[in-house]
Amino acid sequence: MRSTYRKGWHVCFFDSDRNRRQLQRLAFFNSDEAMVEFTRRAGGPKTLEDRNIFEMMIRRSFGEITLELTAEQFARLNR
Repeated sequence: MRSTYRKGWHVCFFDSDRNRRQLQRLAFFNSDEAMVEFTRRAGGPKTLEDRNIFEMMIRRSFGEITLELTAEQFARLNR
């Protein structure tokens, strides 16, 4: 997922294939806390290194992280 902060978090998602095809589903979060909660539920950063990268992304107001979605979560994004 790629996110940018502009009066809230604008998030777009990509397929895991080599072409990095952007999925049609977009998301918007009003706060950092909402963004953190979403990534936690979507299999977000698990290692200390990944969590540090995620925190730096929030401080910088943009960035990318990899989510480990279940098949059901991915199907919902891909609709």
